Amino acid sequence: MNLDDLRTAWKDEIDQSFRAEDMSMKAIMSDVAEIDRSVRFRDFCMIFALVLGALLYFIFGWLTQERVDLLSRLSVLAFIAATAVMSIALLRARRTTRSDDWTLRSRLELEIEKLEKQRRLMNRVGYWFLLPMLTANALSSLGGYDVRTGSHVPNAAGWALFAGCCVVYGFTYWIVRREVTKKWDPVLARLRRLLADLLGATEAHVGAED
Repeated sequence: MNLDDLRTAWKDEIDQSFRAEDMSMKAIMSDVAEIDRSVRFRDFCMIFALVLGALLYFIFGWLTQERVDLLSRLSVLAFIAATAVMSIALLRARRTTRSDDWTLRSRLELEIEKLEKQRRLMNRVGYWFLLPMLTANALSSLGGYDVRTGSHVPNAAGWALFAGCCVVYGFTYWIVRREVTKKWDPVLARLRRLLADLLGATEAHVGAED
């Protein structure tokens, strides 16, 4: 094999390497864009449903009732407070401190920060979503039971309903954590690896110039 053949083979190998890296980058950015769309759609649906539910609960659970006892009022206020807590948590998780200056490094750092915040949000779903909803539902059930029976102590059906809610919320928590592990963590790891490779290549280039 002569020198020209070696140059051609080397050039083909380099071109293939760049094409593979470009395809990998496009695949990662496609996954990131899909996650970003799903996050925006999730936030819109959840906030809309929560605000609408709180408004209807306030109207039909308080304003239109002839008599509203203290427990029922607390349940309405708890649902409104839970709606506020959950909406704020969703919106705060989308705020970023970095700015995009149209470089590959800044874009990678920005996407990593966004995914890290969403990952923390989903890992803490029990605190900002499940616990407030469970509290609001428990107060609502007790308030309704008190209006029907005049007793604050639930019967066997009430305890069964509360246990069922705990099971459903526990399953929801497991589903959310599983989605983070299966879907979000791999994309975040690939972004971090790309950023590390980019920083390593930049340092090597600077060292070569020195």
